[in-house]
Amino acid sequence: MMRGRRELIDRMRKVEETVDHIVRSIEKIEVATIVRDPSSGLSVDAYDGLRRQVVAAAGERMAHLYQLARFAEAVSSASRDELAALVQEWMAQAGLERVADPRNPSYYDVLGGEGGALRILRPAYRDAATGRPVVMGQVERVEIDNYQEALP
Repeated sequence: MMRGRRELIDRMRKVEETVDHIVRSIEKIEVATIVRDPSSGLSVDAYDGLRRQVVAAAGERMAHLYQLARFAEAVSSASRDELAALVQEWMAQAGLERVADPRNPSYYDVLGGEGGALRILRPAYRDAATGRPVVMGQVERVEIDNYQEALP
């Protein structure tokens, strides 16, 4: 009975490998079709998607350069409060959020220490639209007695 089971499992693996090979072959054929016949509907869609990505990337680069220029200007002439307000404005425009809860392991790495409270060493930031971390934060454990002092 065990032998029959093993043979069945081996056959299933071979079928799975064959199906994977067929799928990869079909994908290669689709790519070849896109490249060889730029007038096909599939090619038109693929090239249009690529063109849009290039245009979007150029626009994002210009927006980034503009922000850097404004930042350079503000650093040389703005007060700390004005600079902080400018950065907050950019974060809001970009959909970037600071994560306030240091207990969330999705956004904070615990670097060590002892105790029941966490002190933020470096704040975490996430994409407001997706919730994905942009910059991981760092915290350390501290004694609960020092908790008030530990908060930024």
